[in-house]
Amino acid sequence: MLDKCTMDYLKSFDKLALAISGGRDSMALLHWFCNNFSKDKFFVVTVHHNLRGDEGRRDRDFVVEYCKSQGVECKVYEEDIPAFCKACGYTVEQGARIRRRQIFADAVQAKEAQRVVTAHHEQDQVESILMHIFRGSGIKGLRGMAMDDGVLLRPMLSVSREQIEEYISKLDIPYVDDSSNDSEDYTRNKLRLQIMPLIRQAYGGADNNVLRLSERAKEICEYLDRQSKSFDLRQDGVYVPIGVLQGERVIATNTVINAVDEITTRVDLTQKHIDAIIALKDRENGASINLPFSLTAHKQGDFIVLVKMQSDIKYCGIVDDYGDYDLGESVLRISNEKVGVLRCDFDKLKGCEIRNRRDGDSFRRYKGGNKSLGDYLTDIKVPKRSRESVVVLAKDSTVYALPQYEIADAVKIDEDTKNVAYIAIVPKSTNN
Repeated sequence: MLDKCTMDYLKSFDKLALAISGGRDSMALLHWFCNNFSKDKFFVVTVHHNLRGDEGRRDRDFVVEYCKSQGVECKVYEEDIPAFCKACGYTVEQGARIRRRQIFADAVQAKEAQRVVTAHHEQDQVESILMHIFRGSGIKGLRGMAMDDGVLLRPMLSVSREQIEEYISKLDIPYVDDSSNDSEDYTRNKLRLQIMPLIRQAYGGADNNVLRLSERAKEICEYLDRQSKSFDLRQDGVYVPIGVLQGERVIATNTVINAVDEITTRVDLTQKHIDAIIALKDRENGASINLPFSLTAHKQGDFIVLVKMQSDIKYCGIVDDYGDYDLGESVLRISNEKVGVLRCDFDKLKGCEIRNRRDGDSFRRYKGGNKSLGDYLTDIKVPKRSRESVVVLAKDSTVYALPQYEIADAVKIDEDTKNVAYIAIVPKSTNN
């Protein structure tokens, strides 16, 4: 089903995860892997969205049982997508896609797999390109899905639906039908079931023409990337010089797109959003806009700063021992071996609550005076947009350490110190 070049590329990875739903396309992919790869080179991930009641549970169990029969490891993710969408303001279609992407990205970041392999095929690519156009995408949207974007690997993009159906039929591969695929309430289904048949009827070879357009767009984008001006990736965001945005529009647009790609996915980011980011150059200093996927843009001096907002941790535990404390996208590492640059008296730190800042917090900096935490953050020029996600180690309203910045005088090392602690916030993928 897959050509030798694609197969060789897949075999260049030590460990892959296969995203399997139980549907025809994904089962064809799983069957092909089972017959062409050693079982220790891949495992299956299946996401149960809790959207379709008994049918959804049936699909989950079908995948689990098939994997068991083939001797393939299977990891099931139980997700409450309706609650996730309600909390974040997404449609069900958006929320399911976004949450799946987060799960897959976490698996790669945690080094469980080098890539997550999906069963997107040629017709999926055509639909994606058209949806990008209809949503107002720029030229980069015409490229469609990449075969390898660093998280997802899509080896079937050159395989047609007809080829998949023939493969399934010839080898009698079992699969389940998802009834939601027939629902025209979802945007992609409406395109697939209503619009695409009319396009193909009116324009013979429409799919191939769209794919050729995609190839031309890739060539143009590669040229623009070579011409686009650089931006500065810093700890607190991506800094795009306003001077760049005042130049040629095509370069400005491409620079913004590349800058966004550095810190988050561009799914659901349209030309309208890109234009809004560029327009910040003419607004007052401090102006900001909110964008999809927890992205914000701010005018700060001579720069437009793009920031991926961190989820508030609120409360994650009490410091009771050395080790890693989960902060969501990262961990607070408290170690007796050197990590980061902050060190303190561990016995004085024990018992601290790990949380975000609160009104009334006070901080006496190392060899400094006592003041409100808000005033301290102002003094060290922490942008207001970042203050709500500052991690603090505190007892009641007294802050003992700010792992991103400084320790308090109360936990400094002195002649009575018996146990030293090194403190740092590190990505979950950091193992040393």
